Amino acid sequence: MRNLFCRILAEADVAAHMEVPMHSIGVISPDNDPNSQRMDIYCVIDGQNYLLYVIITHPCRPDVSLIRSHRDVGRHNAQLSGEKAAALAEKAKTAKYGLTVQARGFRSVPLAADTFSRWALAMIAFLKTLAKRRPRTSAIPASDDASFQESVINHWSRLLSMELMKYNTFQLHGP
Repeated sequence: MRNLFCRILAEADVAAHMEVPMHSIGVISPDNDPNSQRMDIYCVIDGQNYLLYVIITHPCRPDVSLIRSHRDVGRHNAQLSGEKAAALAEKAKTAKYGLTVQARGFRSVPLAADTFSRWALAMIAFLKTLAKRRPRTSAIPASDDASFQESVINHWSRLLSMELMKYNTFQLHGP
């Protein structure tokens, strides 16, 4: 999923770096968990530093999973409907990192999705920001900017949904 987000950032003419160690950007991790020592994606948009977290929530986590974090995490999202699981994960990630990274001048954006629902609101807002940056071809008149941006968001949403379906299939069938 991170690779696809980096591809989307590149389409919006934004350079991105994956798996950035927090200490390399001057941010002290909130805990000693190895997964807390790095950011999924770092990028700069219009002079603003962004730290992006890719979060995929599972409202019905499998009891047996090849991925350790899926076995160890409780089933607290199991009974949440709609996009509530993604919203909860977004809120938890923001609570964990938000103040720490904001104090260092970064903007944190949780890119959250629920495996059985829609994308979280922060991610949709971020895609809209990126769509405004996507260069349009000279064949598209400036008066059609709004419809061009909407078509870009739809395209990216379809790509992300397909990637999420592949992820779900992998979770069911394993490696």
